[in-house]
This record gives sequence, structure tokens and C-alpha cells, in this order.
Amino acid sequence: MKMKRSKIEIINATVESYLKRRRYQDSDVFRKPERTGSRSSEEMTLNVSAECGTSRDNSIIFSAIINDPVAADQAYQKLKNWINGVVSDKLRNELRELLYPVFCHFYLEMLHAGNSQLAIQFLKTHQTDFTTRTEKDFLDELSNVSSIQDIEIRPLVHAFRTRKYKVDLSDEAHICLQRFLAKYGHIILMQVINTHITVIKEMSDGYMENEESYGERGQNNDIGINGHMEQPCGTGVDREMRELQEAIRLIRNTAHQPLRVFTVSNAIENASCGIITPNMDKLAAGFNTSEIRVWGISDAVLMRPTFSEPSVKLACDLPSTSNYIDDGSNRSANGAVILRGHTDVIHDLRFVPEAEVLLSVSSDKDMRAWRLNDFSCASVYQGHNYPIWCMDTSAFNLYIATGSHDRTAKLWSLDRTFPLRIFAGHFLDVNCIRFHPNARYLATGSADKTVRLWNKDDGNMLRVYVGAQSTIYSLAFSPDGKYLAAAGDDKSISIWDLSTNSLMTELKAHQDSVINLDWSPDGQFIASSSIDGVVCLWSTQEHINVNNSGLANMSAKVPQVFKTNCSSILSLRYYKKNSSLVCIGTT
Repeated sequence: MKMKRSKIEIINATVESYLKRRRYQDSDVFRKPERTGSRSSEEMTLNVSAECGTSRDNSIIFSAIINDPVAADQAYQKLKNWINGVVSDKLRNELRELLYPVFCHFYLEMLHAGNSQLAIQFLKTHQTDFTTRTEKDFLDELSNVSSIQDIEIRPLVHAFRTRKYKVDLSDEAHICLQRFLAKYGHIILMQVINTHITVIKEMSDGYMENEESYGERGQNNDIGINGHMEQPCGTGVDREMRELQEAIRLIRNTAHQPLRVFTVSNAIENASCGIITPNMDKLAAGFNTSEIRVWGISDAVLMRPTFSEPSVKLACDLPSTSNYIDDGSNRSANGAVILRGHTDVIHDLRFVPEAEVLLSVSSDKDMRAWRLNDFSCASVYQGHNYPIWCMDTSAFNLYIATGSHDRTAKLWSLDRTFPLRIFAGHFLDVNCIRFHPNARYLATGSADKTVRLWNKDDGNMLRVYVGAQSTIYSLAFSPDGKYLAAAGDDKSISIWDLSTNSLMTELKAHQDSVINLDWSPDGQFIASSSIDGVVCLWSTQEHINVNNSGLANMSAKVPQVFKTNCSSILSLRYYKKNSSLVCIGTT
């Protein structure tokens, strides 16, 4: 019999359905009014530790006491004698795996308590209990540690000390250990087991499958100690919390901030390009409707436009006799400023901070300059005969380069409405263009499957790079100017050495056409994005590693992969502010 739903249930179901249609991920947020918006990492760590610290499966007892070296020595000998006296060979071998990490941590605990002489004597007395090669190697490393300060400078010992050691025990062995600890276990022994060792019981097939997955993960990321895979985290909530703490530490200590994604909502069909100012306070997006919209980011607010004399002269600047008046017609409902003037699709945008100008190119064959102090169109640059697909600015924004459907690239400066130079040679559309870091050269990528390098000053073509299997959509020079990366429809990234004119490597991981490329300011990473909304981060040390054959090692590690959940990606660029990698997408 179908139960009649209450009025509250009907309302909740209706709201939840609405939120799902609007693509909200947390659809139950309306049922949690007491929920806080965000918490610091310290609060998250404290809360989860408080909730789970007393109920973990492997917890026995904990006490923050000062270790007694004599008591520690006696506790170790008692544990060793008990294990050696176990009748079953299988149980004895399992339990002996526990003896080794206990011994090592007892030694480190003695050092921590300031008893270095007794600790060294303890190590010399009992280190003969361990005979395998891997155990001896680590004990040799441990013998060189005579103070707490020495732990920090030895990565293997530091990893052993700060991360939990995994010991697999059968259910029978685990019961035996519990009985021993309940009857003979000293508080020091229990403290070491609880704090530094993860005892994992073999309970079911499903559980062992989880353990295998942890083992695979460890082989890629963790430090192996004595034949065992040392785990950076235990199991369950303990594992998740340690992973969170490690992620927070890495974020704080690395110069590279994680990927930041800005999304333009309700613009899947219309948005065509996007860009953010170098100081990351404004975002501009171009649309198929021929409009450009500018938003303020974070605390930045787009104030009411007021006219002021420009600091950089543009080609069409005229003396002004009246102030600009904002009547509100150039603002959208969500606070964006709307720039109107183009008559067709906007294909690319660039900010010029020194001139407080936004540049745009369109299918209407024009490049326009927009003043950011009053959001007016200050100049129109004409010279292409067909739609303009791409643009780039040189170092210090002295020059602008554009690529077009007319198969040419053109060089511009802000103070002239006509092109300074024409670069002709491609057989099909010029889809992407990039200036070399020294601003003397520029590269163009085309639908004719070639990349060409040009001299900016005389317009001569210097190099032609062939080998791509399809259309080129994106280019990126390394910051030092030694390498050039190109990508497109063939889903791979080709990297050329400019000094030798040779193809160094091809990076393959994307499942769709690669449409954006950028190199990090320090040259350590290459970022790429594809049409399917996936961003890959490639380490140049791992993927541009030249061997004796002249080609990079093709068995290099796979890149970091980020799924942005964006329907399309408008821009992917590194910004010098915090070395941020910023993606602009649509939803």
C-alpha cells in the first residue's frame, strides 16, 4: 500500500528536483540551515579526530608519558620472548612482523626522551635479532641517527617516524596479541603500537581487495621500508584524515597552487572565449552574440565608469569634451559590464594592463581596443580580409599578433590602425599564435598541420615544424625560449627543441582534441586542456627527459589529470600571481 507523503516531504522533493535540474551538486543543502559555509583545515582535523579517535578498530590505549629506557628494554624483551614461545610457526611468523617496527620506534622514542646513550646501547644489544637484508639496511641507516635533529635530515627515517607502519595479522594472530597485551603489555609498548603501527586484520575478501588497492597506491607514491609498504595513513577515517593533512601540507609548501576553475553559467552554447587580468581582479568572456562581458573577481567591484585621459595613446583616440555617463544599459542583471561594438562572434581576448585596455578579435574581421576606465571602444584595427581566430601580445605588451581565416598572421601596435607586418605562408587558416619570450620571434599553428616560426622584425619565415597528424589549435613556448609545444586534433602534444629543430617528445593522455596549452612561469610544468573538459598537468622533468637516443623516455609517468566538469574550456593559463593555473569554463 502506498503511503501518503506529508506536505514537508513533497516540498523537499520538489526543491531537490529543481536543484538537480539546475545542476547543484549538494542538493540537500536546503535541509541543513545550521550548516556552516566553510571550515579551516585545523577545525576539520580537530573535529574528525575527536569523533573517531576513541573508536578506531586498531586503537588499544594511548598515554603521552615520558618513556623510561629501562622499562622500554624490558617491554621489548618480554614481547620478543612471548613471540618466540608461540607454538604455531604460522602465528609466530606473523607476530614477528610486529617486533621489528616496535624495536625501531623504541629506539627513536629513547632518543626523543633525551636518552641517547641508553638508546645506542639498546640498538647494539638487540639489532642482531633481525637478519634479513632489508632489515639490516634500515638498521644501518638508523645507527647514524643519534638525535632528534638527525631524523629530519634523513628522508627514510623521517618517513618511518611520521607515517604508520602496516602489519597484516590474521584474526587468530590478532586475538593472541590482544590477550598478550591485556595480560603483560606495558604502557610504553601499547603507546608505540597505537601511535606508529597500523594492525590490519584479514577479515574478508572484500577487505583484502581494499588492502591490495592501498598497496598499489603505495607503490606509486610512498617510501618502501624493509620490504613492507610503509603507509602514510592507516585505514578508514584515520587514512582519510592523514591524506587530507598531507594534501594541506603539500599545498602550503609548494610554489604551485592547485588548479583554479572559473565557470560562466548558462553559457554552454554562447560563450566562445575568456581571459583574466594578470592581477586576477577581472574576468572577461566573449560570446557568439558579439557581446563581451566583464566581471569583477573576488573583492573587485566594477565601479561606475568615469572618463579620464588615457595614459597610453591609441590609434583612434580623440580629445574628449564631455564626461562619460553610465545609464545602466551596459550592465547585465548579474553585475557584468557588457561591451557592444563587434557584429559577429568574439574569438579571442587579451588584457593590456599598462594601457588599461581589453583587446578583442572577431569574425567581423576587426580587432577592437576597449578602455577599462569607461568601458568604451577606443579603437578599431582593420587589416584582415576574413574572420580573426586568435591573438597574442608580446613581452611588455608592445606588439599584438593576430591569426586569421585568410591564412595570414599580422603584427600590430596600439598606436596604429594598420598592420606593421604580414606573415604569409600557411595554406589554411592560422588557428593559434604565440610570441617567443624574447619578442623577436612568433610562432603560428595552422589547419595545414604545420607550425611555423617567424622573425618579427622582417617577416621572414625561419622554421617549419611538420609531423602533426591534424589541425593545430594551441601553442606554448617554454619560459626560457628553448622549447615549443603544439597540440590539436590528434590529441597529443608535440614538443620541439628550437636549437636543434628536432621533435623531442609527444605527450599522450587526452581522449579528445587539445585546445589549450600553457607553460608554468618556472618551466616545471606544461598544462593542457581538451574539448571534453579534462586538464592535464605534465612535469617537464619527467616528460622532457632526453636520453642517448635524443628522444624523451616514452615510459615516463602519466600526468596529473583534473576533470573540471565544464562543458567547454575557454581558457587555460598560468598567472605569475601565486603561480596560479587558472581555467575558465562553461556550465
